[in-house]
Amino acid sequence: MNKAFAKPQLQSKIGILVIFTSSFYKVLKAVLISFAYLLFSSNAKAKLYILLGFGVVGLLSLIYSFFYYKKFKFHIDYEQKEFVLQKGVFSTEFINIPFDKIQQVYFKRSIVQRIINVYEVAIDTAGSSQKEVTIKALSKEKADALRSILMDLAAEKTTDEIENNVEVETDAVHTSKSKKKNVEWKHQLSIFDLLKLGLTSNYLRGIWLIFLFFGTIMNELNQLKIENTYVEDSANYLAENFSDSSGIILVAFAALIFTFLVGIVISTIEIFIKYFNLTLTQTTSSLDLEMGLKTNTRTSLKPRRVQLLRLSTNPIQKRLDLYEAEVSLASSADNIQAQKGKIKIPGLAKEKLQKIKTFLYNRAEETSEAIKPHRLLIVRRVMLSLIPVVIAFIPVVIFSWYEWQIIAPMVLIYVALSVFLNKKYYDSVAIEFTENFIIKKQGIWNQETEILELFKLQSVTVKQPLWFKKRKLYNLEFHTAGGDLSFPLVHEEVLKNLNYSFYKIETSTKAWM
Repeated sequence: MNKAFAKPQLQSKIGILVIFTSSFYKVLKAVLISFAYLLFSSNAKAKLYILLGFGVVGLLSLIYSFFYYKKFKFHIDYEQKEFVLQKGVFSTEFINIPFDKIQQVYFKRSIVQRIINVYEVAIDTAGSSQKEVTIKALSKEKADALRSILMDLAAEKTTDEIENNVEVETDAVHTSKSKKKNVEWKHQLSIFDLLKLGLTSNYLRGIWLIFLFFGTIMNELNQLKIENTYVEDSANYLAENFSDSSGIILVAFAALIFTFLVGIVISTIEIFIKYFNLTLTQTTSSLDLEMGLKTNTRTSLKPRRVQLLRLSTNPIQKRLDLYEAEVSLASSADNIQAQKGKIKIPGLAKEKLQKIKTFLYNRAEETSEAIKPHRLLIVRRVMLSLIPVVIAFIPVVIFSWYEWQIIAPMVLIYVALSVFLNKKYYDSVAIEFTENFIIKKQGIWNQETEILELFKLQSVTVKQPLWFKKRKLYNLEFHTAGGDLSFPLVHEEVLKNLNYSFYKIETSTKAWM
């Protein structure tokens, strides 16, 4: 009997196609300007050279893909207790990942990978700033077997248990399957749910993508020195027909409404692509999540690996019974790694949200007296919100570009709105210290609840700026391996609650990773 993956393994042969499409796509992104020239230029000879260049690049990419496939090998070193990967065409690179550093193993599938029916296995490590380790092309049977074995080895089991779980025939890996898990409940997003999510979230992101898209197009056209007559004609038309102030306001209002509507459409399309066919399944030991149209991902979430849980909704989504859960897993301080460790699960009914909380924490909900920040928070936020008004007034006053009968009411409305919104925000902010949790709530439109188990707390930072000393106010920051939870402007008496938090950190023997 041989242990599975004990000998160096190659990817599936069809994986050459995956490697080729990936490398060729990277080259095409790098020569995007040549594509634009190909579209707009009337020089037939230049077009021919560019097409020939693409052909040569394609051939070189195919040769590179073949050698990359042959050099890419992986295996499990059971004696050294690590996963070993070898790769590289011109220089060979060895990557050794100890079992106890494996944070999660999950599947990713692009459209090409789904067409040729292979799986990409991604291995994420905690406490490392490097990118995830990926194996681009494995059959479903091999991918399932590798993931199951690595996750079993990563879970701190005894040597005897590991031997019993991973000792299988190397040539019969496809028969190596973990015990069938009992499904407790299942949640799946329908097309209608995705549509509701798209219409009720991410408006500003859609608008930002519009400006980013048009800004990129204009920049490329300027670099190629191609005259854009449409922009000039539009500017001339607006100058001739909407030259007075009422016309300008009407055009600006119409442009704002149009941009907002297009932003909603873009946000909806983005949500469809990202969360298409989202399926969440709770088994006896994990939450299994699968989602994505362009890139399909499959991952399992285990309670002890969850560092922070964020629950959010907004008034419209609340009426539609739509909530979002964001799970933060252990990651390094690197921003890219930290973002990868955050897994969002949108479109959950309140009932399903409660089931997730029960599964992750396995105890009844706890509450305590809510602690509010000092009211100085309102003053500070209002003062910060007035900075743009002050900056805007500088050129207005210097160059006398003002009509006080118009500007004064606008400023008064802005200040009143700022005070009202910041007062609402202050009312929403609170923190609770319970027997086993730290719970923070905040948000006017997007209402968020952050939940942190005390035994997963790594450290607490207490900050007191010089101008807070007289009032005896402090800012708190709670650090975990999955991110930080902060709370502003608490009084000195609140620090007594931290003693219990420190006690939990020092005395807990539970595994938090």
